Amino acid sequence: METIVKYRVEIPFKDKYTKEDITANTLLEISIERMKELNVKKIGRVEDIIVKVDEQETEISENQVTNENTKPKEPVQNEVNKYTQEQLEAMSVNQLKELAEHENIELTKAKKDEIVAEILAKM
Repeated sequence: METIVKYRVEIPFKDKYTKEDITANTLLEISIERMKELNVKKIGRVEDIIVKVDEQETEISENQVTNENTKPKEPVQNEVNKYTQEQLEAMSVNQLKELAEHENIELTKAKKDEIVAEILAKM
């Protein structure tokens, strides 16, 4: 049995093993031990856990994770919404508009904070 954790990076960092610069919003596939190391530094959050049993994969969603080291910061509102308020606020207005267009969200506001609130409400 092999367990792979899909981990969403929220704070950029330099990986101590690969020496690579890992940017925010990167989705890593890591071991449980590495996830615990990153959780101590509060680098990101768990997206999914994949357990491979005899060539089969079983996915455990973020809401099903109960280990205290893997509790999500915020509940997942739906499968499309993979963005936190902090991630949206870090985006430019143009990036927010592109995201809204990609997710078929019609924006009615012009100010950045209003756009963020509108996207969060409609996702």
